[in-house]
Amino acid sequence: MKHLLALVSVLATSACALAPRGEAHDVVATVQGLFDGMRARDADAVRALLCEDAVFASVAVVDGRAVTRASSAQDFLASLGSGDEPWVERMFSPVVDVRGDFAFAQMDYDFHRGDAYSHYGVDQLLLVREQGRWRVACITYSVVRGDEQSPFGGL
Repeated sequence: MKHLLALVSVLATSACALAPRGEAHDVVATVQGLFDGMRARDADAVRALLCEDAVFASVAVVDGRAVTRASSAQDFLASLGSGDEPWVERMFSPVVDVRGDFAFAQMDYDFHRGDAYSHYGVDQLLLVREQGRWRVACITYSVVRGDEQSPFGGL
């Protein structure tokens, strides 16, 4: 899994040429659909946008050390479905690179639990086109805490 995450990071940050408008739009719409499902705490809607074996990985710096956390789609969906407080994730300045049936998306984001600001960072997603639909295979993201409010403004 470490090799997959390294590959996603390298490819998403290198030569981020914009995809043709329609494809880039479709990729961003898939990511926005994921965020909309998170806000609604709708595990079924989110599941439809993920590959069955999708992986998630986060990195935060705590006391000067990198702390990584990996989880599966099943873990994420179980957590999403276990509460009712909206998870509000907003994206800013998305960049998309489509390579055939693979797409790499990178964007700044902030995250709120309900109305309360939690953290911000950078999302990198690897999506794959299956039967004409984009689905998320891997999400890696940084977690920056400590600020009282989002650098992108309030909700």
